[in-house]
Amino acid sequence: MNMNSKLIAAGTVALILASCSHKNTAVSDGLTAVPVELTPVGYMPKATVFKMSGPYADKVAVTLQPDGTLSYFPAPGDITADSEPEYVGKGWWLNRQGIGAGSVFTDWTFAQYAALPQTPSPSEIKAHIIPGARVTEFMRTDVPMTEAAGQLGRIRAQLP
Repeated sequence: MNMNSKLIAAGTVALILASCSHKNTAVSDGLTAVPVELTPVGYMPKATVFKMSGPYADKVAVTLQPDGTLSYFPAPGDITADSEPEYVGKGWWLNRQGIGAGSVFTDWTFAQYAALPQTPSPSEIKAHIIPGARVTEFMRTDVPMTEAAGQLGRIRAQLP
């Protein structure tokens, strides 16, 4: 085994050992040390639904921060037919694009946006926002996002 191979092997062993720890570790709040039991945690994102200020279900949404900066906008390649929201009833739409409480709608349809040759600049995106077109209500359901399409009845039962 040459010197480089020995160094790589030693580095690998060091990384493995550094990542190992006893399952009871101390977490400090700056004042006291409290032993905690670490267990694997699985997080399953939940499906969300939203209402909007008008008929914008065929429009691409982006999300603005309170100061007006864009915090979410998709790349054209991220937009597919599966990105369009699905109506679930009582004015609520199943979120399939990444819409949040601060989302607004652009004048681009899903097909138009998906056909763009590149992601528009933030200033170009802002120029395409429809004035007043926004998410008016937003709600998280108890249905896992991966099961939402097959659980529309369960989602409908949760609507206010």
